[in-house]
Amino acid sequence: MIIIDFWLQVLLLAVLFDILFGEPTAFIHPVVWMGKMINVFSRGARHRKIYGLLMMISCVGAAILAGFLIISLGTGLPSLIIAAYLLKSSFSIRMLLVSALGIKKDLEVGNIGKVRNDLKTFVGRDTSTLNKSQSASAVIESVAESFVDGILSPLLYFVVFGLPGALAYRMINTLDSMVGYKKEPFIDLGYASARLDDIVNWVPARLSVAFIFIASVFFGKPADAIKTCIKDHGRTASPNSGWPMAAVSGALNVRLEKVGFHVLGGQFNEPQPFQIKTAVNIVGFSSFLVIAGVFFVGNVPLIRI
Repeated sequence: MIIIDFWLQVLLLAVLFDILFGEPTAFIHPVVWMGKMINVFSRGARHRKIYGLLMMISCVGAAILAGFLIISLGTGLPSLIIAAYLLKSSFSIRMLLVSALGIKKDLEVGNIGKVRNDLKTFVGRDTSTLNKSQSASAVIESVAESFVDGILSPLLYFVVFGLPGALAYRMINTLDSMVGYKKEPFIDLGYASARLDDIVNWVPARLSVAFIFIASVFFGKPADAIKTCIKDHGRTASPNSGWPMAAVSGALNVRLEKVGFHVLGGQFNEPQPFQIKTAVNIVGFSSFLVIAGVFFVGNVPLIRI
């Protein structure tokens, strides 16, 4: 009889929640709750770095406390379900990949207006004038980058620090997405959040290249993934996003461009809609490898989740 550690059961159930149900409605979504908490702190606040630092500490501290409260409930069935539900909220595989494939389908039938509108929830750039190849590039970049902050990082912090670590990471990333802008009115208020997000994603971003390389053996060009990553990872404004994006650019042999900001894989041709599917395959398989890795680590006697 195979006995699975309680926290590995939590991970397995969380993955099943994600695959079977996707994202919960906003009313009961923990990340939405995080966003509301951040709004309470930021609404009417004086946009100063010290306030932003205190806001970050308070929000992340609340996420950590929530994780420990769940741990204190023990290992019964109610605890299992609640912990899995909260852990699932820290990562998102189904929504990312299904959304990308939906945009691919719209691009293939020429529905560029819908694509531009849908991309607003995918990328942080002006989508109103993007053409077909630029839209495909935006989707591929987002899928690659989201592999880190939407899948690998929360699961890595779950391995290292348990449920409190996964929830703390999700709060940090949510803070960064809401107030961590390098422009007014958040340039000071979100400074601490943005810097902390850079720090916590530093290792996962670089680790992501290994998973993308393995996945590229089956779905792309692994040698080009490494070459392009080495050459172009530093071209993005973020110190972390260039690693997975450049690796996927090389794996697909496509040019990924954010007009006016960066070009990755400049030696390749512009991407076509069908290549979004290959990017989804690479990130999907990479995600499987991450989950399998967590189960392996969780069964190492000296390392417990």
